[in-house]
Amino acid sequence: MKIWKLAGCLGLLVVIICGCIVLGQSAEAAAKTPEDNNVLQNETPKEEQNEEKTEEETQPQTPPESSTTVEKTYSTGLLFRSNGDGSCAVAGLGTCTAACVLIPPKSPLGDTVVEILPGAFRNSTVGAIELPSGLTTLSAASFEGCTRLSYIRVSEGNTAFSEHDGALYTADGRTLLYCPAGRTAKDLHLHEGLRRIVAGAFAECHTLSTVYFCGTTAEWHALIVGDDNNALYQASLKFVK
Repeated sequence: MKIWKLAGCLGLLVVIICGCIVLGQSAEAAAKTPEDNNVLQNETPKEEQNEEKTEEETQPQTPPESSTTVEKTYSTGLLFRSNGDGSCAVAGLGTCTAACVLIPPKSPLGDTVVEILPGAFRNSTVGAIELPSGLTTLSAASFEGCTRLSYIRVSEGNTAFSEHDGALYTADGRTLLYCPAGRTAKDLHLHEGLRRIVAGAFAECHTLSTVYFCGTTAEWHALIVGDDNNALYQASLKFVK
């Protein structure tokens, strides 16, 4: 009788232990938060992540298109004289008060600007001038008395003029037309192709102290130099080979 009671107690004990184990596993599963479950569901194997990253890196990168274009703003108020053939000349500043004058390629009437008349900028305070692409005629007298004029720029496409070290030349560099009176640099390197200097090109270049010439003494004396260029002869001359 005692043996049967002992066996019954042992069986009951086994049932209790198994029940505790099952309840413990259920409690552990319930303790996991929804966040943990989401993390587990959203995890991607490292190999798949690497494959996705490699595909993104191999995609060609297209540079962003520029949406900004800069256009020239030409000076207004200038005076023009029509030649009656679809062309015109700059005759004066008129009501233009700009310190940097950008001469337009056409007048308000639609004539192509081909010339700057003598005295057109006489005694003005203009500091810089840009010549239009169609301009073919001017002279040092066009800028008479412009003591503040320090820079002349030739627009792209102009086939008549060129710039070199701040001075204005014909397109081939053989003739020096004008050295701005307000040019601050004391040294001037002449174009290596120079053969002629027009009258008055250096008339008001009072700051000029040294001139560099690409050539020999004989070639220097062979230059054709017009009148009223005393500043050129007063400067120190150095030969560059």
